[in-house]
Amino acid sequence: MAVHHLLRRGVSCGSPLRGLLLASQEPGRLPLSSAAGDAAAEMRGAREDVKQLLKATSCHPILVRLGWHDAGTYDKNITEWPQCGGANGSLRFEIELKHAANAGLVNALKLIQPIKDKYSGVTYADLFQLASATAIEEAGGPKIPMVYGRVDVAAPEQCPPEGRLPAAGPPSPAEHLREVFYRMGLNDKEIVALSGAHTLGRARPERSGWGKPETKYTKNGPGAPGGQPWTSQWLKFDNSYFKDVKERQDEDLLVLPTDAVLFEDSSFKIYAEKYAKDQDTFFEDYAEAHAKLSNLGAKFDPPKGISLD
Repeated sequence: MAVHHLLRRGVSCGSPLRGLLLASQEPGRLPLSSAAGDAAAEMRGAREDVKQLLKATSCHPILVRLGWHDAGTYDKNITEWPQCGGANGSLRFEIELKHAANAGLVNALKLIQPIKDKYSGVTYADLFQLASATAIEEAGGPKIPMVYGRVDVAAPEQCPPEGRLPAAGPPSPAEHLREVFYRMGLNDKEIVALSGAHTLGRARPERSGWGKPETKYTKNGPGAPGGQPWTSQWLKFDNSYFKDVKERQDEDLLVLPTDAVLFEDSSFKIYAEKYAKDQDTFFEDYAEAHAKLSNLGAKFDPPKGISLD
């Protein structure tokens, strides 16, 4: 999601693994034991495997985007589950992967499918959010206060309609961001904090229509070369996004209309200026906003969720 297009980047595009989507048709509830201890042990194992995957592939940005785009379809005005959208694992289905805003995310699904196969009791909904939070932390970002136990939707008919995720270059960027994120129940501070995750990753014109095909920061990778990043160290999570968007002194760094507006809109600017100066405050606000996003629309079993720490 933006946060959205966070990030049409990372791993080179390819076709789905044969049988991947068929295998994902089955609901992902804990088949052997619903005991919190067993579930937590599986989640911890999955987390360690995600860390190894990140070290091996530098796929932090696309895993962040995967979690966000599963959760970011939430509509607080719809009370029924799963019609409300949100973090429910629906993004594993082909019909949702084909939404324009999700271009390239099949690559993220392919990367984590072996982990899902290994830990069958972990739901897709949980794995998407676990991977996203772990990617932030492993890139040097704050620890996200996560809980697990999300229930998966069971069928592609339960996927949300297309059009709930933010666009990169709407005619009225501030109005658009508020329309999308207010629908999720998020506020201006959370919009700006979450935008800061653009410190990770690259935009690829072949996926999003935005960014240069290549810059001095991306021509040699890591990962598949190419794309245009928001920051020079685009696999490091810090507050450089806000500094770079404010200064706009490097033509090889991307500034989308929805980035620029953070320093143009009077309400957004308060937080953007603060985060450009104070990384600790950014980290604190980001961690809180990310955790809130990861819970949107989720149904938990057990109802209070499972903590790993």
